[in-house]
Amino acid sequence: MKRPNAAACLRSLCLIALLSTVGLASLSGLLVSPCEVFAQDKPNVPNWKLRCADGSQVEFHDELAKGPVLVSFWALWCKPCLKELPHLDKLGKEYEGKLSVLAVNIDNSRSVARVRPYLSSKGYKFRVPLDTSGDLQRMLQIGSVVPFLIVYNSDGTEYYRHVGYKEGDEKELQKEVAALFTGEEDLAEDSQEEGVEDQEQ
Repeated sequence: MKRPNAAACLRSLCLIALLSTVGLASLSGLLVSPCEVFAQDKPNVPNWKLRCADGSQVEFHDELAKGPVLVSFWALWCKPCLKELPHLDKLGKEYEGKLSVLAVNIDNSRSVARVRPYLSSKGYKFRVPLDTSGDLQRMLQIGSVVPFLIVYNSDGTEYYRHVGYKEGDEKELQKEVAALFTGEEDLAEDSQEEGVEDQEQ
């Protein structure tokens, strides 16, 4: 059998290596970019939908599409919860149009009828989803201790979490929310600057 020419073998190996490199680069361009776009568009937290005390429905991902979301679990029988609610209402008014406040009530089916009259008597403006079945608590692995508060940034990443309430906790929450929006604004400015640089190039 005739042995292959060494020069021919070398040329073949170089050609194979070149084709492999080009192929991988093309495949990377086809697969990675769409995945990155998808990851940016899809929130990093499961979606959920609940009926609210006023009869409307709220969907979590719809709220995230508007910006950061504060979710707090509370009940009528929980005194610390009732002390925290006015501060949540104040925060919601301060960041109206920027922060969605969802005060999820966890009273059972026997006592949930008292929720709406209570809210009306206080004049609270935040939305109150009703988790009478406890499904949302189980999905988010919320324990039995309330109030239980989570702040999500606009992509659904958990930014801040706090369990319980005592006087002064509202100041810490205020600082965290202010820092969140400072970070979101900085990120938006950076994105705009990158866009301008891309256009100039």
